[in-house]
Amino acid sequence: MPKRTKQAKAQSTSLPATKPQKPHFPAIPPPTSLPLNSVAIREYQIIVLPNFLSSEACKLFLRHFSNWPLIPTPPPGKNEATRTNSRLSVQDPQFAKSLYCETGLEDFVSGWTVTVGKREWQVKGLHSNIRIYRYEKGQFFGPHYDSCTRDAVTGYTSHWTLLVYLTGVEDGLEGGEIVFHDGNKNDHPREIVVPIERGSALLHRHSGGDCLLHEARPVINGTKWVLRSDVVFG
Repeated sequence: MPKRTKQAKAQSTSLPATKPQKPHFPAIPPPTSLPLNSVAIREYQIIVLPNFLSSEACKLFLRHFSNWPLIPTPPPGKNEATRTNSRLSVQDPQFAKSLYCETGLEDFVSGWTVTVGKREWQVKGLHSNIRIYRYEKGQFFGPHYDSCTRDAVTGYTSHWTLLVYLTGVEDGLEGGEIVFHDGNKNDHPREIVVPIERGSALLHRHSGGDCLLHEARPVINGTKWVLRSDVVFG
C-alpha cells in the first residue's frame, strides 16, 4: 500500500450521515364490495376473505413494494423454522389503522374476543408492525407455529395472523400455498391447503393450542407477494 506523502492531506468527500427514509404506504383504494365475504375453513381458526383487496389496490402496493429495500431472511436460530424469502418490517400504526378500518375488516371482526387466563380480551385493531414478504421461485417457509407478540405502540397483544396476498394464480403464481397440519405427527395429520388468489386474505389463530402447525410450500413459478399484520386484543 503506497505511503501518504507529507504534502498530501486527506480530503473528506463524504456527505453528512442521514437516517434512511421510512417507506410510506400508499392510500388504500376503496373496497369494491362490503360487507366482506368469508369462507371458514375451520371455524374460528382458519378463515379466508376473498377479494379483501381489489386488483387495483394489489397492483398499487406492488408498484411501491417493488422499489422498497427488502432483505433476505437470516438463517434460523435454535428451534426456528427455515425460511428463505425476502422481507421488510415497517412500524406504521397509521397504516395499520387504515388497513383495519378502510377495508371492512373492522366490521368483520367486531365482537371477537380471546380468553387469556381468567380475562376476556376484546379485539382492538391491527398490529403496528407491518411486514412485506416476497417469495421467489424455490423459496419457502418451513413448518412452524406463530407466536403472540405485543404491539410496542399500543400495548395490545396479537392472537390472529393476517396474510393478504397481493399476487395469486391470476398472476401465474404456482405453489407457495399455506398448508396447515391438522393433528399430531403420530395420527397422520390431515393437510389443509389454502389456495392463493390475488387480493384474498387469510386469518388464522396463533395463540396457545389454537395455532396449527403450518408451512408455506416452495414457489414453483412466479412471485408471491404478501402483506402481513396481526389482529390484536386487549
